[in-house]
Amino acid sequence: MDEQSLQYLTFARRKLHAMAELSGAEYNTSAFIVEELKRFGYKPKTIGTGVYCDVGRGNNRLAFRADIDALPIVEDVAATGMKECAADGVMHACGHDGHTANLLNVARIVGGKSDVPLRFIFQFDEEVAGGSTVMIENGVLDGVAEVYALHLCPELEQGKIGHCYGAMFAGCCEFDIDYSGKAGHCASPELCADAVRAAVGVATEAYKLAGDHKLQLNLGKMTGGYARNIISDNCKQEYTVRFYDQSACESFMIAVERTALSADDAYGTTHKIVTDAVYPPLVNHAIAVDRVRSLMGEKCVAVPPRNTAEDFSNFLENAVGCMVWLGTKAEGHTSPLHSKSFSFDERALLTGTELFIKLIESYKA
Repeated sequence: MDEQSLQYLTFARRKLHAMAELSGAEYNTSAFIVEELKRFGYKPKTIGTGVYCDVGRGNNRLAFRADIDALPIVEDVAATGMKECAADGVMHACGHDGHTANLLNVARIVGGKSDVPLRFIFQFDEEVAGGSTVMIENGVLDGVAEVYALHLCPELEQGKIGHCYGAMFAGCCEFDIDYSGKAGHCASPELCADAVRAAVGVATEAYKLAGDHKLQLNLGKMTGGYARNIISDNCKQEYTVRFYDQSACESFMIAVERTALSADDAYGTTHKIVTDAVYPPLVNHAIAVDRVRSLMGEKCVAVPPRNTAEDFSNFLENAVGCMVWLGTKAEGHTSPLHSKSFSFDERALLTGTELFIKLIESYKA
């Protein structure tokens, strides 16, 4: 199996890498997945640019999910060693080409026939808007009892599986605050409503509030103003907050709203808070982690949670399952995820295929 798998994993990963597409625009990627699944004997269905297919009869399906989108990063081909890459500044810098190749290889091995009720899910738009929500709302988890996924990890030795009980990834809330005021000369502040000053005050208090609520806050971008001697009538802030306690995040957002209202009273401004995206924490189910450990034995190592976010969290709020890290660290392959030099040896994916096949073989619907 290993030799055939390695040949296919290498082919599929490099094909996907060369056609890397941004979130929500994975048209060629989706078409390639559909054609491969048909070739293996499946009848794939689509939700947006996402794809899924079933094999075996009955409910209580065992599902596997791979994400298919890429990032707006210009690849350092000299560092990655890839002969073909997307030429338009789009790169699979988070390993989604590996995730997708691995799941296609599992589908190839199963071959369109199974006594186990299975579902293979190829999710679009993981990096931006949370395509998992769209696919779940359109029924991709209907009849699913358990769901598993993996994520490449360049900090973990190739051939290892990293497991984490409970929260593996933080929840993420992305929000903007728009401030409106009244512009004027800095020599006459009494005639103005200073949007920038209001924003600075809110930001200072927001960081204190985040600390009180044990959250990780980042003000990543702040824009506003015209010139050094002009009081601005506009300012916009773009925040992200990471959390493991949903109620703490909700309490924090209420406190930020109160702080912004106080700033309006102090500076004569108005404001609007717009939430762009919210991902819950990714919380693995202990029974699923236990299953992975029992199947993979010494290849499994415990890893701590990370403050990055992953929208597989939405799957785990609807079905039992877990995500694991798949080690890719090897000589020449140590660059971090989301970097222009990230790459990996396709042999690392053999462990991912082994895990998924063992989960299928041991599953009792």
